[in-house]
Amino acid sequence: MDDLGDRPVMILRNHGLLTVGATAAQAFLRMYYLEKACEIQTTAQSGGPLVMPPPDVCEYTARQLAGEDVADFADDDAYDLAWAAMLRLLERVAPDYKN
Repeated sequence: MDDLGDRPVMILRNHGLLTVGATAAQAFLRMYYLEKACEIQTTAQSGGPLVMPPPDVCEYTARQLAGEDVADFADDDAYDLAWAAMLRLLERVAPDYKN
């Protein structure tokens, strides 16, 4: 836990991704979005060198994801709504998942 500090996600060298959360929904959704971000980055890098946005855009985006500029991102209700939607999708595509 010392290495994780106050951050909810970690990329482990040669071991994959790690996420934590106050609920299973938080941890799962953080993992989902972290994995998607990694997928997008590797796909983008396959096309050549990345062109990074200006530092102020990066900082603004980080604040948004931390919930400082957009309250819904930090709101537990947002996690609950997304988790409920994922469960409905799971019920629809694999109704026997509980077995």
